Amino acid sequence: MRNIGITLIEMLIAALIGVAILALIASGLKSGSESLRFVQNNQLLTEDLRNAGNLVSDYIATAAFVYPPGVTLTIGSSGGYTVRNPNTHTNTWRIGQDPAIALLQPPGADQRVKFIMIYPLNRGWVVGRASGAENPGPDPANNDKWLLYVYEEYLESNTPRLPNGLPQTIPTALSRSSGNLLADYLQPGGFVVRLEECLGFDESGLAIRQPCPVPPPTPLQAQYSAARVSFALQGEIRQGGRDSRIPANPLSFQAAPRNLPARLGEISRD
Repeated sequence: MRNIGITLIEMLIAALIGVAILALIASGLKSGSESLRFVQNNQLLTEDLRNAGNLVSDYIATAAFVYPPGVTLTIGSSGGYTVRNPNTHTNTWRIGQDPAIALLQPPGADQRVKFIMIYPLNRGWVVGRASGAENPGPDPANNDKWLLYVYEEYLESNTPRLPNGLPQTIPTALSRSSGNLLADYLQPGGFVVRLEECLGFDESGLAIRQPCPVPPPTPLQAQYSAARVSFALQGEIRQGGRDSRIPANPLSFQAAPRNLPARLGEISRD
């Protein structure tokens, strides 16, 4: 009569099958978890870029002067890590050539004019030098990515002013050396700026839009403002050994400053 009991070999085969099934289940769970994390990261990064783009659009919309193409700006000191141009590795920026938007907001109740510039920095450069809350966090796989920063500085109030409150000569050198993070994980080259039109005036002194003069006249004055700005933001993050563009297509924005002078007399001292 045949023994109906389970042999040792059968038990080993059953155990191996069970281990294989558990490995497949674990692999599926890991893959599903990674896919979910990938989707969540995509959504968060897209939302961060959209919020940053909307904030930059608001800055432009409230500007009384937007620096036109051809202007060279010197921001802070050459050693300031939050003002370092990722293309030239210096603290100088050429508007229209480097990825940057610079503007002046009209004076507020305290009569101070604020300079604002939006620009990218190399992520690895900042992570290696920032401390505390200013450090976006180490991520060696993404050291080549960009961060989007904003630099703000109030101008001295004792300089000669125009009727609309702007400085008689628009400054091109700013003294502070510290900006603030707006968005993380930009694609290198993923901040694209176009200054499409500039301010002009017809024979009667009424404001019109016209092609931007290149280079702009010096000294830089309020009548040479850019009048329409468009820009695009493209994120990118390396996950699982591959770079993924987030979102799939760049986010596009366009804004025109509302506080530009309507007549030449608003920015003339005559």
